[in-house]
Amino acid sequence: MANLVLLLTFVLMTLSMARLKSTEAPKSKTALFNDQDNMGYEELDMEEIMSACNESFRIEYAYLESLNDSGSFPDETDKTPKCYIRCVLEKTEILSENGVLNPATAALVFAGERNGKPMSDLEEMAVACADRHEKCKCEKAYNFVKCLMYMEIDKYEKKN
Repeated sequence: MANLVLLLTFVLMTLSMARLKSTEAPKSKTALFNDQDNMGYEELDMEEIMSACNESFRIEYAYLESLNDSGSFPDETDKTPKCYIRCVLEKTEILSENGVLNPATAALVFAGERNGKPMSDLEEMAVACADRHEKCKCEKAYNFVKCLMYMEIDKYEKKN
């Protein structure tokens, strides 16, 4: 459930760890930060979405790494990275303009695996994380992704 983004977090969910040069758009474990070419979301160009959002809301690669590794940003008082997450979620239609989260879309966008394990229950995780009451869409988006990331890390990375 977690990755993203995070299940959205969206930030929530997913995928292959890719290290990039500083001149490239960041990619990481989370589908939120990876190219998508599965489950009907072939048309999403995540690098383009991330680049567009980074024009408005500059985010350091270290923040994305922290989100993927720990489930949260290193400085949760900084609103800019949270608004970057909102931007990505809106452009992927996980978050509507009215601030409504779509768990089914989150599961499709974040589909993949983490730590070599397929994440087959992302939609259930996204449903659990989507029950948000924040008025600020940036806070809502970030907390949704944070919830998904914590769930994903707990389920797919902790040794039982």
